[in-house]
Parts: sequence; C-alpha cells; structure tokens
Amino acid sequence: MDIYREILSALEQEDRIMLATIISTSGSTPASAFSKMLITNGGTKSIGTVGGGCMEGEVILHANRLYNSGKAEILTFSLNEDDIESGLICGGNLDILIEPITRDFSPIFQKIKSLRDDGEDCVLGTLLSKDNTVESKVIFKRSSGELDEWSIETFKSQSTNKLLQQSINPLIHHSISQAYQRNEIIRLKLESGEMILEPVVGNPSLIIFGGGHVSKFVSQAASMAGFHVTVVDDREKYVNPHRFPEANKTIVSDFTSVFSNLKITRSTYIVIVTRGHNYDEIVLEQAVKTNAKYIGMIGSKRKILTTYEHLMARGISAERLKSVHAPIGIDIAAATAEEIAVSITAEMICIRREMHKPLRRMSEL
Repeated sequence: MDIYREILSALEQEDRIMLATIISTSGSTPASAFSKMLITNGGTKSIGTVGGGCMEGEVILHANRLYNSGKAEILTFSLNEDDIESGLICGGNLDILIEPITRDFSPIFQKIKSLRDDGEDCVLGTLLSKDNTVESKVIFKRSSGELDEWSIETFKSQSTNKLLQQSINPLIHHSISQAYQRNEIIRLKLESGEMILEPVVGNPSLIIFGGGHVSKFVSQAASMAGFHVTVVDDREKYVNPHRFPEANKTIVSDFTSVFSNLKITRSTYIVIVTRGHNYDEIVLEQAVKTNAKYIGMIGSKRKILTTYEHLMARGISAERLKSVHAPIGIDIAAATAEEIAVSITAEMICIRREMHKPLRRMSEL
C-alpha cells in the first residue's frame, strides 16, 4: 500500500482527513515507527495500521475528537501485560502523532510521492505551534551532500522561512541531518512549538541484468516485496512485457551502453544474472562505479575470483569489490531457479531493512 497515494486520493474527495503516525517506540510493539493509518469519511473508514487491537480503535476515537478542532496531538500508549483486554500485551511503549491533513497540503504530499517513486530520499518536517496547530510542512531534500530546503507548503511562509534559515537556527539543520542519517523520527523542541522530522525513504528500485529463468523469478519475488523492477537484456525475446508482466520496465539494450540511460540512486539495487561470465563482468565493471545500495552477482566462487582479478587489473579497487554480494543471495540451500530467486530477494530485504546481525530461524528468536 502506498500511503501517500491514499492520502492524495482521499483529499480529492474530502477537505480534511486525519493521519496517525507512530513517531517513536521502545520495547516490543505491534507496529514499528513510521507505521501510518489514515482516517477518512468523517472517522468511519481507516486505511493502514498503527498496530491493531483496542489501541487502534482508541486512535480513531481521538482522531474524531480532533477532527473539527484542526489541532494535532501526540498520544503515548503503554502496552503492558496487565492490559489483557486490549489484546496488546507486547510490553513496549509507543508515541503516535494524530494530525489533520487538509486539501491545502495536497501539493506537498504529491511532491513526497514523486520523490519516493523516483527512489529519492527526503525529510518531511511538520511544524506544530504551542497550541498544536499544524503551522506548516516542509520537505528537505539532500542536494550536493547537504540537506537543503526543497519545497514549502505553509500557512505562514514568512515565519517558517525565517525559522529554517541555517544562520538563525543551525540546530534544526543538524537535526534534519541526524534524522536522515539515522533513519529515525526526531522531535525538536522550539520556542514557537515543536518540529517533527520524519525521514521518507525512496521506493527501492531493482535493475536485473539478464532475462533468463532466474531473472524471471527474481522479478516476481522482488515485485511482491515492493521493489520497482527494471529488466535489461540485449535480446528482445528474453526481455519484454509479456515475459515480465510484473516489471515496471523492460529494456532491450547492449550491456556496454545501457548504463548511460539508467537512473541509479542510493535506493537502487542491481542484480547481475546474465547468460555468460563475460556479460556479467561487463555489467559489474560499470555497476561498481555507481552509488547503488546493493550489487549482487551470480556465479561460482572461482568465476567470481577470476572476474575480480580482471577488474582489479583494469583499476577497480579490491575495497570496492568487497561491497559486492557474490555469490549472490543468502544460504538457504537453494537449488531451483525459484529457490535461488527467493534467496536473492531475501538478501535484498536484509539490506533494505539494514539487518546486520547473523540470520537466524524465527524459532530461535
């Protein structure tokens, strides 16, 4: 579900809707930070979730209470084992921001959606006054290594612009960078109220090089996992919308020239599964020169070692090659093309969710 598409769709029908966002958690909770729930139709319909159970019902009740006031509120829920009736005995705590979203904010949510669809990261700032009125929303977009104000949709543009000037309030700009780098929501107390800084991660894009049988199943699995898939091959017979109906794009191109026509960002994943070692090497040499988040290549350890030796002889550093996931995938004893695709997709999900600890079975957790 694309919550920003749902917000825009709802605002086409209603002047005001309510949005609930989990902005912080501690301990075990039924939903994670960034989880969102949209309350529409005057409080009678909800889209998304902030954890379910009676707690979610209480969030809806508070959203209805706040609807006509035009005010936001941050609620704290303690989910302890004594609260059996709620059905939530996780034992943790979470804070939920409930805020009104009016049609005036449609342009800024459209820009957020466009950025996410393009795989671009940003930080959304929500400025609350001391009486919890939503004063403005601001998008900060990373540019040339710095976080700069990119777009503002506000009720009081002059006061907001003044507040955000780096020379006047460097603390805000430091907090924006912190939220972005840590990928966590930050609450910043200000003299005028509070600013909530929420990083918005671009939708991950996956470029699969090669249109063979493994590629077909990687495309299917990755699409289901939320990746925007592009498949590249130099043979039209093996890369076309009929063969890859779930892919967002198929490209017929020579592997040596296709990179000039691809948009690769920090949210891009690259999977190299062409039909031959030489083609894999051609693609890998270009891929390691990009800022892709993930690069994986299929093949035996001997083939990979030979490929690395060739690339190092042409000036690619050993340090850069260490970041390549090869052999690709996680070890699940995969044998068939379908199982290999699951292994590859699972590894990409681990990278996407920034999982650093060793893989374990769920029964061992």
